[in-house]
Formats: sequence, structure tokens, C-alpha cells
Amino acid sequence: MTVWSTPANPSCEAQPQDRTTNLATLLPEPGGSTFFVVRFPPDSVMSSIDHEAAGAEQARELPGLADTFDPRRPGFHATPSIDYVIVLEGELCLELEEGEPVRLRRGDIVVQNGTWHAWHNQTGSVAVIAAISLGASKV
Repeated sequence: MTVWSTPANPSCEAQPQDRTTNLATLLPEPGGSTFFVVRFPPDSVMSSIDHEAAGAEQARELPGLADTFDPRRPGFHATPSIDYVIVLEGELCLELEEGEPVRLRRGDIVVQNGTWHAWHNQTGSVAVIAAISLGASKV
């Protein structure tokens, strides 16, 4: 669910408009932002779903973001953004390109800086994160 989005060089408007209703992509342009909430079902549920249908749903629900996934490595993606992520509910495992996976629980905060990563829910319950992505230029 997309909560809010701002363009590059946002301004405080007297009557702000909800830009989330016609976003072509969740990926903010450099200087812009997107605030969204994502629910992660357990991996056991994900392994038994129709992956073609799930891919179509991801493209519809996560426009632009779905295009960043690496088809050779399930769940791995990197975005041209700095992301502030807060675990709101449940528990997730954050897998990075290098190093050991990190287990995150409710209240934990992560900052991603354009890094390759994947989220895994190895529990039996849904996990929920809130993320604010700040559009950045690639160096």
C-alpha cells in the first residue's frame, strides 16, 4: 500500500494532492520520496503460490519496484534510493549480497543505500514493514 509520494523539490502546498492514485512507479525520482507499507506472507506460503500470477500482482501493486528484481536470485533487488525501513509487525530475515542474513523483529530499523538485498519471512505469520524511499542518483 502506497501511503504518500512527493516529487523532486517538493513544496508545502495549501491543498496537497494525493499523487499515489496515479503513480507509474514506486521508485522516486532523485530528490523525491515514496512512503509505503508492505506485507510479507510466510516463505512457506510463497513457495506454494502460482509464481506467474504473483509476478503479475507484483507488477500491478509494486509498479517499478517489481522491475528491479533479479530473476536469477529470488527476492533480490536494488533500487536507486536510500530506504528507511521499520518492521511494524512480525519478523523478517534481511539477506544482503555479502555477509550473514540479519534477523529483524518488530521495532527494528534498517537503512538501505542502494544495496542488493532480499526479504524473507521464515516464520508462520505475516510480517509488515513501513518504508520511506528517497530517490537518489547513482554514483
